[in-house]
Amino acid sequence: MPDTNISYPLPTFLKSRARTRIVCTIGPATGTMTKIKRLIRSGMSVARLNLSHGHRNEHDQYVDIVRQASREMGVAIGILADLPGPKYRVGEMSEPEIKLTTGDSFSLQRTPCKGTTERANVWPQGLHKDIKKGAMILIDEGSIELKVEDINQEEIICRVTLGGSMKPNKAITAPGNTTTVDYFTDETSKALNWVASSDIDFVGLSYVRDGLDVDRVRKHLAVSGINPQLVAKIEIQQAVDNLQEILTESDAVMVARGDLGVELPFERVPAVQKRIIRMANEIGKPVITATQMMESMIDSPSPTRAEATDVYNAVRDGTDAIMLSAETSIGRHPFRAVQAMTKIAKRAERYLEYSMLADRRRHVASKGGLEVDDSIAHSAGVVAASLKAKAIIAFTESGSTAGRVASYRPITPLLALTTKFSAGAKLSLRWGVIPITVNHYDEIQAMFHAASDLALETKIAKVGDVVVTVVGLPIGIPGTTNLLRVITLPEPVRHK
Repeated sequence: MPDTNISYPLPTFLKSRARTRIVCTIGPATGTMTKIKRLIRSGMSVARLNLSHGHRNEHDQYVDIVRQASREMGVAIGILADLPGPKYRVGEMSEPEIKLTTGDSFSLQRTPCKGTTERANVWPQGLHKDIKKGAMILIDEGSIELKVEDINQEEIICRVTLGGSMKPNKAITAPGNTTTVDYFTDETSKALNWVASSDIDFVGLSYVRDGLDVDRVRKHLAVSGINPQLVAKIEIQQAVDNLQEILTESDAVMVARGDLGVELPFERVPAVQKRIIRMANEIGKPVITATQMMESMIDSPSPTRAEATDVYNAVRDGTDAIMLSAETSIGRHPFRAVQAMTKIAKRAERYLEYSMLADRRRHVASKGGLEVDDSIAHSAGVVAASLKAKAIIAFTESGSTAGRVASYRPITPLLALTTKFSAGAKLSLRWGVIPITVNHYDEIQAMFHAASDLALETKIAKVGDVVVTVVGLPIGIPGTTNLLRVITLPEPVRHK
């Protein structure tokens, strides 16, 4: 996607959307230009592609549609590509579904075969090395439970302890057992090759186990000359154990509760979710809460009260983004799901403990001595709140200035002015940021005039109101946030 210096107006609906970002999985239910635009108007900030499903040409088409819709609407929408990861799966079936009966014997074998009621292939190879006799094996997030009775080089002999329908290529997990399969499985390597040739802002790392997995993916993509932001999905016990190093190595994290709820006892998941959100907040990295948030809306036009409470609590806890999966990819009511999520998030944001979240972030940032950029970012929110400013306007080349301000959860609306549309797309996971593409400015005074004009023209503020601007100097040097200025509108013209 080539960057241009076209200045976009601020669409009216952006001013009324939730500050919590909404990630929508794209699929057959939403994969057209008309429907993508409708998702954007409903509240979508990031479009997610699940590379474990669908064909590459479908994903290519979705990328093109999202980019075109984003340009035409003047809204920077990010694209998240979710890798398959080092996941064991059952192979192909002799029928679309195979019914396994509780109490029956069943084998998982290394040699490829068509699955039957007696056996199925498991791929990639290596599961027999990762488990022991007596271990529990789950198929398709616990739809089927197996207990291991014997293991040899060719097969794992099990007893079905919970029967159910087995479908092709569904995930196999062994809770509590370390996975030794290499992160770069054939499936994941093919997905990474596609990412390297596509226009992707975020890469979701499924089944990441430690910081090394994240680092290896980053270096692998760097060879191709790209540097998308890496979102580490926390969904296995190993990732929970290594959370601090994963947070350090990644650009964002996702609480992937579907697989996490299989790997951990279900009663532990809420506490782990809160811990992940808090740790991400403290170091200022975006966190997505995902899976089954509005699952009933795959078929129902309204969420359950439990689902509404779940979304509300995640926002109150401090999540940057909330995600829809099947609800928007194959669901019957994708737009109603996004609209419902927006309503709940906006309600929760009324009661968000902004000062507490900012203080928590500042406390951690100041442990090693607060840097100038973090001090300015935190101060922007404090000054804006005390002066009842109508907006914080951050001039940001790479997105780092606006992202840093957002990490302190300012109660004041936050606009990010960037010369690159791609930088705006990479800010789409950042809580509360409204990216706007503007022309390049060589002089600081021109930037202040642009901020003044923008605030007035978009009716975010009126004459006599105050806005707070945050800038990095020298202009055009990424990663510098060192100037805060309060502007009483309009910024006066200064004659030479």
